[in-house]
Amino acid sequence: MNSPTLRLLVLSDLHLDHDADLIVQGGPLNQVGVDVVVLAGDIDEGLKGLRWARTAFPHTPIVYIAGNHEFYKRDWSKHVHEMRSTAQQLGIHFLEREAVEIGGVRFLGCTLWTDFEINGPGEAQACRREAQYRLNDYQQIRYSRTSEDAEFYWLKSKTIVPAITVRRHRQSVEWLEAQLEQSHPGNTVVVTHHAPHPNSIPPSYVGDPLTPAFVSDLDRLMGRSAFWIHGHVHESFDYYIRGTRVLCNPRGYSFDRPRRGENDAFSFSFIVDIIPRDVVN
Repeated sequence: MNSPTLRLLVLSDLHLDHDADLIVQGGPLNQVGVDVVVLAGDIDEGLKGLRWARTAFPHTPIVYIAGNHEFYKRDWSKHVHEMRSTAQQLGIHFLEREAVEIGGVRFLGCTLWTDFEINGPGEAQACRREAQYRLNDYQQIRYSRTSEDAEFYWLKSKTIVPAITVRRHRQSVEWLEAQLEQSHPGNTVVVTHHAPHPNSIPPSYVGDPLTPAFVSDLDRLMGRSAFWIHGHVHESFDYYIRGTRVLCNPRGYSFDRPRRGENDAFSFSFIVDIIPRDVVN
């Protein structure tokens, strides 16, 4: 028997860390009839995004993915555990290489990161260097080696480096592949922060040396889920790849435009209806 239609509110990149005065409780985010709120990362730094989410949506199931900004000024490894613990206390589904089923729909979630190869494998090393020196991720996210990081014995940096995020990306892709190979009677929704397909590159950033830090080409994973929701690129996208609908509804930085933000196409009311067995996995 099919489950009822599941209605999702999809948001990402609210960047409350840059716009603490954004007032949403009781405002446009108070959506009647929403079954699940999906937050695809960069809501706020640290644990504040989780707390904001539960305040803004006190009675609605929430699927929350960490973006890169959630880790700013925090330790890379420890903060995942802190987010997971806080989410459990708040009753939020925080997913980092984890799955949850809500209303018959399977949600698979992880930050994802990238392999730096979207401009071509031959450009990957140069793009890693560019990202390390130009992106705040590699200056703001702290790093302390754990037992899982023996291969980085040589690393003297107190912040993460591209080699570490590339490894996490590969681990995430392996996990997603394994999950998508498992059958599920209902629909599957993948939620990541980083973008999974070159169609999510804004036209003005095609070929840019920093684009590989935002987008990877996971075309081979398309067609195995009904939806793939992401954030990070600060432009809206909505397209299909072999039956998988790829969605992005990011607000971006406010630039003194609190109701819209950087992205003119952003909507506080971006609703997606998942019809039972919309796509057969």
